[in-house]
Order: sequence, then structure tokens, then C-alpha cells
Amino acid sequence: MKFKNIYLILFASTLVVSACKKEKLDANSVFVDSTIEKNPLDNYIYNNYVLNYNVDILYKYVDKESSLNYNLLPASYTSSIRLTKLFKYLGFEPYDEVTGSKIFIKQYFPKLINFIGSAAYNNNGTRILGTAEGAKKITLYEVNSLNATTGVNPDFLTDSYFHTIHHEFQHILNQTTDFPSSFQAISGNTYVDDIWSTVWGTGAAGNGAALAAGFISPYASSSAKEDFAELYSFYITLSAAQFNAMLNVTGSTAAGRTIINNKLIAVKNYMLTVWNIDMDVLRANIVNRKANLATFDQTSL
Repeated sequence: MKFKNIYLILFASTLVVSACKKEKLDANSVFVDSTIEKNPLDNYIYNNYVLNYNVDILYKYVDKESSLNYNLLPASYTSSIRLTKLFKYLGFEPYDEVTGSKIFIKQYFPKLINFIGSAAYNNNGTRILGTAEGAKKITLYEVNSLNATTGVNPDFLTDSYFHTIHHEFQHILNQTTDFPSSFQAISGNTYVDDIWSTVWGTGAAGNGAALAAGFISPYASSSAKEDFAELYSFYITLSAAQFNAMLNVTGSTAAGRTIINNKLIAVKNYMLTVWNIDMDVLRANIVNRKANLATFDQTSL
């Protein structure tokens, strides 16, 4: 015990002496911010997305921003350029024109768009085209499929990206202001949750069976919120002729079409009364832009 007290006294003395010594500090900080040179696409994203919409695009693969449940590939630089320009052309600008400003997208669209080069496949054989995480991020897959040929194919762009983009954006709007419960009551307890792919089957026969039951697609039958988003997205991205043809595929029925049209009235009313957006005007804008894809510059930055 005696020796321990002496040790403590000596240690305290050492601290006092050390604290009284003056040391000259280096004026240069050891923490130096790294400078990453921006390429033309980085500058385009900043000038056209960040400044205008407060939205950023992540096209350089970052594992923490991507699902670790899938084997994924980064998006290529050239495909990312195309999708970045097309996203603005077919995704943002139609809303800008219909609402009269960039405020709607700036206020409600997720702040991060994440590009993934490859597909994400589920164990049941279905593949994910896109996901929305709350109101913060939208992830798009299969970006590397976009090239000079597919980039001017309106059906490819709709099926691979823009149906998904508008679908996921509708989820964001619903999270801000939910749609009326009367919409869900139209199909009642006929939603099938996660087994939709096995309930209806795949291909044209599955689509026809789902339509006969009053769902615009097999996936729409998984829940009311997916039903709402699917119907919205199909309607605004397809021409009147395309949408009518979709409703009348082999296997569909008049009863099923009546159910879908009743749902469509509810979706249109929600968009008009809550968001002051006429879906027919929005559709006309998108369809017109798709018709002019051949003259739209997808590569210059």
C-alpha cells in the first residue's frame, strides 16, 4: 500500500511537468479533404438534377446503397449518360410542364436515384426492375441494357424503366397523402399478397387471368397499394390505344374491365383532387415525348 501511494504521487508529478511544457503545433492539419475530379456526367447531374430538383444520381456502384441479397454489376458510364438524360426527359419534365414548375418534383421526388447495371432476381424467378425506399431513394436495375438501339424503343424504355419510375413515384405520393380506403374496397379480399406469380401464372395467360379478376397486371393483385401504383403507371405511360389493347387481351372479361375502370376513376380523382394533376394531360405529354425519341439527344452532355 505504501509503495502504491508513492507511485501515484510520482505519476501525478509527471503529469504536472508534462502539462507545463510548451509544444509548437504544426500549422498544417493532418486531415486534408480529398479532391475528386468531376467528369462530364457528374457536372451534368449537378447542374440539371441537384441544382434544379435537389435530386442526386448515384451511378458509380456503392455497396451500402445497394442490396447485398443479389449479385449485382455497376452501371456503365455510357448507359448511365443515356438514362440520366432520358430520366429527365420522360420522368421529370412531364410533371414540370403539367404543374407549371419544377417545385412538384423538387418537393416530393426521392432525393437519390441509384443506377444498377444488372438485374436483381428473386428466388421465385421474378426479377426486380426497381425499388423505392421510403421517400428517400429509387433504385433502377438493368441499366446496362440501355444502348443506341433500345434507347429509341419506347416500349423497351417503358417496360424496363419508366413504368417502374412512375409506379415507385406513386408510392411516394401515397406515403405523403394516402389514397381513399374506398379504392381497396373495390377488390376487397381478393388480393393475394406475395403469391401473385403462382396464382396467375406467367405470360399472356397470366395477364389475361389477372385482368379477368379486375387487376391491370398479376403484380397489381399483391396489395391495394401495388394495384393503385400499377394502374396509375400503366395509364400514363401507354397511349389510349395501347391501354385499351392491354385491357382486351385474350382471357380478359367485361366484368374485369368494369372493375379496372372503376379503380381508374378513383386513381384519376385522387391525382386531380390531391395533387392537381390531370392524368390525361400528363399521359398526353409523356406519349408525345416518346413519339419524339428518335430526335432526342441521349448522349451529349
